[in-house]
Amino acid sequence: MMQTIELVDETYDINTINTYCLSIRVSLDGLSFCIADKQQEKIVAFKHYQNNGVVDSEDLALAVEKLLQNEPHLPKHPTKINVLFVTSNYNLVPEELFVDTKAKELLSITHQLDELDEVHFLQMAKLKAMLIYAFPSTLASKVKSIFPNATLIPQVYPFLLRLKEEKFSETPYVGIHVNETFFDLAIYRNKELQLLNSYAYKSPSDVLFFLANALKTLEIDTATISIAGATEEGMAIIPALKKFYPNTFSDPFSGNYTLCYKIQDHLKARFANLFYSATCE
Repeated sequence: MMQTIELVDETYDINTINTYCLSIRVSLDGLSFCIADKQQEKIVAFKHYQNNGVVDSEDLALAVEKLLQNEPHLPKHPTKINVLFVTSNYNLVPEELFVDTKAKELLSITHQLDELDEVHFLQMAKLKAMLIYAFPSTLASKVKSIFPNATLIPQVYPFLLRLKEEKFSETPYVGIHVNETFFDLAIYRNKELQLLNSYAYKSPSDVLFFLANALKTLEIDTATISIAGATEEGMAIIPALKKFYPNTFSDPFSGNYTLCYKIQDHLKARFANLFYSATCE
C-alpha cells in the first residue's frame, strides 16, 4: 500500500502568480496532485494521499474537499486546474453520431451509471470523436465550489493525448495504462485508432488475456506496446507481456515538461496521466 508521499522542488513558491498549473487525480484508492511550472516547463511538486475509509463517491467528495481546503502546498493562484477522476465509465462516439442531449443515453447503453453521476463530454478533434464520461455530481460540486474554473476530466483523456504525441509507424501500436482495478487499452493501426476500451483485472494474466483477444479480433499478430501505470519493479505485467510481445516498453511520461529529480520511476509510471495533464498545454 502506498503511503503519503510528498516531493517538492526547491524552486516552487506557492505565492507566484500565473505560473503554475495544478492537476488533481481522484480515485477511491487515493488522492494525488502535482504542479507544473510553465516558465520552467517542469513538474515542481507532487503529493499523494492514500485513502482510508472511502467506499463511495460521497466519501470521496468529502475527502477531496478536505484536501483542497487544508493542503498547504496548493498554489494560491493556479493558471489552470484539471481534476482527473479515475473511471472506466467512458465511451468514444464518432462526431457524426453524437447529440449532446443524448450523451447520457449513449453512455448508459454500454455502462451502468450511478443515479448521482453527471455525464460530461469532450471533443477529440484529431480522432473526429466525442469522449463521453461519467463524473460523480457530489465530487463535481465540491471541486467547483473551491475551484470554479476547474476542468473535470477522466484519466483516459490525458492517456489519449499522450498517445497522440507518439510517432506511430505503419506497425500496429498499442497503448496501455494500468489503473488500480482496471486498465485502459488503445490500439492504433496505420495511425488510426481501431479500439478504445477498459478492462477490469486482478492479475497480469488478465491484462495479457484481454490484450491478446483484442489483437486477435482485429487480426493483428505483432504490435509495439507502450505501457504506463505499472513498472517491472512494481508489478509483473510488463515481464508477462514481453514473453509474448517482445516489443513492449515502459512509457511512463511523454510531454515537453521535465520532472522534478526527486520523482522516482515507479511514480512516473503510475501517475503518468496526472503529470501529463498538469502541463500547461
